[in-house]
Amino acid sequence: MRFILLGDLHYSVYQGENSKENYAALREEFFDRLFQTVRAVRADVVIAIGDTTDNGLPEEFAGLHACAARNEVDFITVNGNHDVLTLTKPELSFYTGNRFPYYTRYFNPVTGQSDVTDPQAARFLILDTPKERNPKDHGGYVGPEQLAWLTNQLIESGDKPLFAFGHHPVGWATRYANFPMLNIDNSKEVWRAFATRRKGNSFYFCGHNHANSVTRRGNWHFIQTAAPLRTADFRLVEFTPGKVHMRTVPLLGGAATARLGNQLADALGDFSHFPARGFSRDRELVVPLGSSFAIPEGVVAKG
Repeated sequence: MRFILLGDLHYSVYQGENSKENYAALREEFFDRLFQTVRAVRADVVIAIGDTTDNGLPEEFAGLHACAARNEVDFITVNGNHDVLTLTKPELSFYTGNRFPYYTRYFNPVTGQSDVTDPQAARFLILDTPKERNPKDHGGYVGPEQLAWLTNQLIESGDKPLFAFGHHPVGWATRYANFPMLNIDNSKEVWRAFATRRKGNSFYFCGHNHANSVTRRGNWHFIQTAAPLRTADFRLVEFTPGKVHMRTVPLLGGAATARLGNQLADALGDFSHFPARGFSRDRELVVPLGSSFAIPEGVVAKG
């Protein structure tokens, strides 16, 4: 099966001074190209890693989903901090369709979407890391109940491949994730939860920091994905019984689309200017399944 990972989209209504410009038309042009590229790939599932909108406004969610729908694209939304700037998480679920802020999906590497009864299916854990309606603190947090749920899911998963998705990076794992508010505040607790899974290939996908970065700690691979407005691409992940292969896919329109994305990002005002593309190792990764490094008993990952 194949799935697409979209970095922080930051679909914006462009308020204030920028509302005087024709940014709405430019925005629709960019996101049409993005979703047209997504549709052309024909993936089994599309996952947006959070901050799908810039201000968390109802009209932004409505506009983004309308753009996706007219291009025949549906996607799973991971909650991001910008998504809950205005709405509560229950209110946000009206637009995302997420009945719960964190939950489990199952996918078979051959047939795609599956369920818990499928012995070959891998768990896809959708985490909830943002703080609700907190514009002054955009760091992440994973509460006790979610930590207990996460630990239980990791233990139950055995040695099958496992994919986890959260908006915020785990501290010290990926590029820029050592800076304040650019990671999960209680990353040490998340590291301890991850350490309970001592065998089996494990993948944690995140966004938030707008830069590609791929690292490995023991049997965990950490994949941080850049914002398409800065890199004009997204990740495609091919999950087969024998391997996991990740690569970036450029958006239709090439350099013109890249210029358009940067123009829209600059107009947001507070959009980061960190180097975003990363090295080639941050854009492509091949992991043979069955090659997992098991964490020895008594060893706890950094954190």
